[in-house]
Amino acid sequence: MYGPNVIPLLIECGFRASLPVGIAWATTRLASRSSAATRDFIWACAITIALLLPLSMIVTPRWSVVTPTPLARLASAARVEAVPSTVRSVATTERIGLDAAGTPKNRRPGGLTPWIIATWIWMTGAAAVFGYVLLGHFAAWRLYRTTRKIRDPWIQDAELLTREAGFSGPLSVVESTAISAPVVLHLWRPIVVMPEAAGRWSRARIRAVLLHEFAHIKRNDSRIQSLAQLACAVYWFNPLIWFAAHQLRLERERACDDFVLVSGTSRADYATDLLEIACGSSVRTVTHFAIGLAEHRSQLEQRIVAIVNPRTPRHTMTLLGRFMVALPTLLVALAAGAVQIKARAIQAPIGGIKIPVPAIQIRSGWSELSISGTETKMRSVATESNAERNSKPDGFHWAARMNEHQTVEVHLGRGSIQVLPSTDGMVRVEARTDNSNRSKIKAVSTSSGVKFCNIIATTRESRNYCEPGPQTSRIEEDQPVTEFVIYVPDSLHFSGSTILGDITAERPSADSDLATINGSITVKLAPEEGANFNGNLIDGEIDSDFPLSDNTPTLPTGERTAMSAPRIVQAIVGSGGPRISAMVVNGNIRLLRRSAE
Repeated sequence: MYGPNVIPLLIECGFRASLPVGIAWATTRLASRSSAATRDFIWACAITIALLLPLSMIVTPRWSVVTPTPLARLASAARVEAVPSTVRSVATTERIGLDAAGTPKNRRPGGLTPWIIATWIWMTGAAAVFGYVLLGHFAAWRLYRTTRKIRDPWIQDAELLTREAGFSGPLSVVESTAISAPVVLHLWRPIVVMPEAAGRWSRARIRAVLLHEFAHIKRNDSRIQSLAQLACAVYWFNPLIWFAAHQLRLERERACDDFVLVSGTSRADYATDLLEIACGSSVRTVTHFAIGLAEHRSQLEQRIVAIVNPRTPRHTMTLLGRFMVALPTLLVALAAGAVQIKARAIQAPIGGIKIPVPAIQIRSGWSELSISGTETKMRSVATESNAERNSKPDGFHWAARMNEHQTVEVHLGRGSIQVLPSTDGMVRVEARTDNSNRSKIKAVSTSSGVKFCNIIATTRESRNYCEPGPQTSRIEEDQPVTEFVIYVPDSLHFSGSTILGDITAERPSADSDLATINGSITVKLAPEEGANFNGNLIDGEIDSDFPLSDNTPTLPTGERTAMSAPRIVQAIVGSGGPRISAMVVNGNIRLLRRSAE
């Protein structure tokens, strides 16, 4: 490989890298029910393949795919008849095509060719991205210069956690006044940098934070991040590479969150800790060579939704699973580097040839082509349940008697949920939608009870809001609205969530976990009725007829936050009662006393 051909090779590989990234995107879509660690490994394999493409193109034999000759296609579609001509002409020919030899005919004035111009553009973009990454490395080094040894007693717990996390030796844990959120530096060895405020944290929070940072080290996330930065610098012109790096960051943080939760940390406590640390971080302290707990606040909402969802898979990948993913990706890399599309050289005359009008007669043999459009078919998802339900065409109706202590889940995309107490011990559901062709309700039996899933059909995909993922964390403007009413006995546990809509619980008698984004939660208690209420609110207001215990964290004086601080409230109404948990992002919480009838 000669020097002048290296950059054209990298540019070509940049476009070829779209193939493994596209396959990774399709694979993660099919594996949406898998754990974040699995999806993270798939994206890491895609980025590794993209970086190995230049080597694959050099060492693997070429598989040439020759395009058909245009003249051959023309001859098959038309019949040409030559008529004798009195014009004498002599023409010379040369081979033209992608494999033609000789001096290119598209050279610009001054000796510039399109490849030379593309090379300079590529070098400018690559230098800019490399410089941006180097600035991050320099900032990481400056951050390390501000660290100091931790003298707080909790540092002894860190040494115990290293063995619990599976490390053979101790890890370096230091503190710095220059940051307000924990980060991991990987200069010559991994270093965990804690903020000075960690000395005022609870032991449970310190344990969760350290487990998250230790997970990054155990998974070698810093090295994988360096590979992603290298791919973005080399293939900066391909937006799919930047998309793959973005997905890798998102799944990486989710995988580390799962590591913390699998280790025994409470989901509610960990979500609260994550919110408080993110809100307390007023300055972006995470550099391009560091990985932070509260990195990328734009992804914080999706992470919290995955954390509080009890159905999210949290297992790690086994060695066999990694092999089953890595082997096909390696074959894809070899195929992407071996395929070479070539245009067949054709014989064409140089210079103008004068042909009389009647010299050649072309009798058209074309036939009009009609392309029939493909009709998009909406597949109606049937309800999976052994419960009794009627066949009324105006909505979804479901009823069943369930065992004690079972769980009923409801997950909607856009719509409202109304929870009412059941007087006959039956679970009853009534649901309506403004577009029955696109919006369905599917009842699925689970090991702990039953869940009702809102399924939205589009022209390209089908979204199941019981399955957490990037597709089910957004709402389209024309998405159908669902009104869901459910009657729950007091012997069961209820869990309901909606991405865009309100949730109302009237006279709740069962333990309930309620969550909504861009909506409000209203809890109406009957006279003389008690409850144990916990509320967590981001960007909104709380209206309560009862005294609340406000546990909202206080920020240092003069500290400015990049997002609203979470309000954390608790209330024991009367002598207590069912446990009610409400989590709202961008909405309101109302805890009201229902007037006597």
